[in-house]
Amino acid sequence: MHLCRDLSVDRAVLTIARERPRHPAVTLGDETVDYGELSDRALELVRELTGLPPQRIGIEGHRSIAAIVAMLGISSAGHSFAVLNPENPEGLRFDLRKTAGIQLVIDPLTGELHRDDRFVPSPVGEEIYLLHTSGSSGRPKGVSISRGNLAYSTGARFAVHGRSGVPVSLLLFPLHFDGAMASIWGTLAAGGHLVIADEAERRDPDAIADLIERHAVTHTITVPSLHAELLPVLADRRPALKLMVVAGEALTRAVIDQHFALLPKVPLCNEYGPTECTIWASYRTYDSPAPPAIGFPIPGTEIELLDDRLRAVPDGEVGQIAVSGPGVSAGYVGDPEETAARFAGGRYLTGDLGRRRADGELEFVGRLDNEIKMRGVRVTLETIEAAVAAAPGVLAAAVAYDAANSTCYAFVVGRAAGVRARVAELLGPALVPDHVLVVETLPRTAHDKVDRERLLADALPAPVEADDGTLAGRIAGAWATVLGVSPVQAMEGANFFGLGGNSLSVLKLARTLSAVAGRRITARELYRHSTLDEQLALIGGRDGA
Repeated sequence: MHLCRDLSVDRAVLTIARERPRHPAVTLGDETVDYGELSDRALELVRELTGLPPQRIGIEGHRSIAAIVAMLGISSAGHSFAVLNPENPEGLRFDLRKTAGIQLVIDPLTGELHRDDRFVPSPVGEEIYLLHTSGSSGRPKGVSISRGNLAYSTGARFAVHGRSGVPVSLLLFPLHFDGAMASIWGTLAAGGHLVIADEAERRDPDAIADLIERHAVTHTITVPSLHAELLPVLADRRPALKLMVVAGEALTRAVIDQHFALLPKVPLCNEYGPTECTIWASYRTYDSPAPPAIGFPIPGTEIELLDDRLRAVPDGEVGQIAVSGPGVSAGYVGDPEETAARFAGGRYLTGDLGRRRADGELEFVGRLDNEIKMRGVRVTLETIEAAVAAAPGVLAAAVAYDAANSTCYAFVVGRAAGVRARVAELLGPALVPDHVLVVETLPRTAHDKVDRERLLADALPAPVEADDGTLAGRIAGAWATVLGVSPVQAMEGANFFGLGGNSLSVLKLARTLSAVAGRRITARELYRHSTLDEQLALIGGRDGA
């Protein structure tokens, strides 16, 4: 199947429906619709929308076959669809619909088309869909994707992955996330079979493995951390997989090695690209273990690495990733200032940092807005995450930084024993996280990204209330504030540096304890008196006077 920019994916699907009407198209649970039924239901919606001026029509993003029908029907009728997160709070939903001009919304669970006259419908031109970014730098922004953008992106997918055959794909991403568009249109426009995991199944590795086995799934796409959890379950089975794609997070060497140790005959592809570039912009396909990379641009796309003055940086140096080509969208709906700032000269400034290696491959380094200064060293959280994930026994990792207390937390799925040593070996002692915490799984946002804010909120202790009036209680409270530990941990006689104290936090403790003591307490003294008992003796004696 070949797509070019003037052939829409919806037309491609309807053509396949005429040629192969009985071929299975979409499955969810025990229900399967073939291409003939998919086409009939979509054309029924087209008739219902006849006479309306072209506009954006919302689709509640419930995981259902009806939602796929709605996407095909709305686009075939000349409108644009906007997948809405049904879990968004009402205030946010109102703002997004107002900015995007979404008057009509289809609820796929009921089949009803709701109209709200508080919203004025927006004309859409060549737009085929609108998706909202995750809003990492503020409120979510609506990204307008044209028919040409999606046809190009899907055609590039066929060119890159065509050798793996007509796909039986498993849809795991939420429908309001652009990764879902890769599974939906990359499958249906190729005449493949789309299997949708329901809400309970899509994050359960055992349930995912059952779906892969039951439906002879050949293609998957998910985030690397979930991929790592899925691999051990699949290793005991005989999957029909021909290609597994990871996207949406930084891929680590540990996950690559684990993949080929457990599924050595299944190629692994790492895809990179923001929503603003229509799902993907570069890729790296692995047939055996190798260092992580985002590889080379997809056919027809160009990637530059730029400094803060938008000048190209030399190979081997870090620069901001800028993407140009047919996949770059027109910009953000209702936000001309942000569009002008990020879409410059026909290219999109991603806010991601990358490096071009000597062999020409691109490496993802991190996010501009995730760059921190830790113990005097500038580093991105993703750089520390990659080092943490490289430690033996770590299946997945995330790093969060508490700027208020200059404290770095590493969260790992697996074993934490060798993390500090491995980070020190790879990055140096200055970048070793203050705390390494083991978690059962990494929480995710509505867009399936690791939720660092939630991890950090769960790790930080509740604010310390008034102490018990003793000197020991006041010192313990100071430790809790500076280190982000509970006062109980300090009262149990732990060593300040054993709980994560470092050269910065000891200065903060020195200032706090100076106020408690009524005289200057130096960091040098605290290095020599690092337990609670020793600091009691240093400040006022064991009687707590």
